Amino acid sequence: MKLAQQAFVDALLGRGDAPPGLTGSERGLAAYRNNLRALSAQALAVPFVRLREELGEEEFASLAWTFWRAHPPESGDLGQWGGALEGFLLERAGEASGLPDLARLDWALHRAERAQDASLDADSLALLGTTSPDKLWLQLRPGLAVLAQSDGPVVVWRAGWRGKWQPVSAADAVFIRALLDAVNLAEALELAAVKGSGGETDFDFAAWLQAALHNAWLQGVRATSPNRTTTP
Repeated sequence: MKLAQQAFVDALLGRGDAPPGLTGSERGLAAYRNNLRALSAQALAVPFVRLREELGEEEFASLAWTFWRAHPPESGDLGQWGGALEGFLLERAGEASGLPDLARLDWALHRAERAQDASLDADSLALLGTTSPDKLWLQLRPGLAVLAQSDGPVVVWRAGWRGKWQPVSAADAVFIRALLDAVNLAEALELAAVKGSGGETDFDFAAWLQAALHNAWLQGVRATSPNRTTTP
């Protein structure tokens, strides 16, 4: 039974012939396949807006169908499908094509928009003035991520219900990654200062905190370590 099901799926995805004895197999499979091809382009276009604009409708649709056959959805929620596209493009087009960068950014923005809503715990900011940095952890809002792009690091977050992004310095990127990895404030500041030395301006925590509050990156200050956050 499992072999027959797998043969049907392979035929449906264009990876093999129709199983023998399947009534109306060629015509039925062609109809199913066309529906899946259209669905793959529609589903992938939701998170990968910039990539679609770069490739154009026809090339993007071809990419979506090829990707669907190589990495079919694993759940009924098609909003969860697409995380493997960056690696898929790295293997086939290479980093120099710029396509993995677009896929990486699009997917991070998509994840940010689907992230759990959270508001700032304003009262917790008082801990910054009363507690040693080595006993503090800055908790960032769900969906925030730092990406390594060809032109330098960028931070991605959700503003309202829309994903946003902006370039950040190498020191800022190191600091944010440390916070996402549940590093305490003292260690995160040390890591950022080391990265910011030399030709770059030293890391300015006050400026970063102001930007974090303005852009709604920060969820709160904690006196206990938050759960480790996995970044894209």
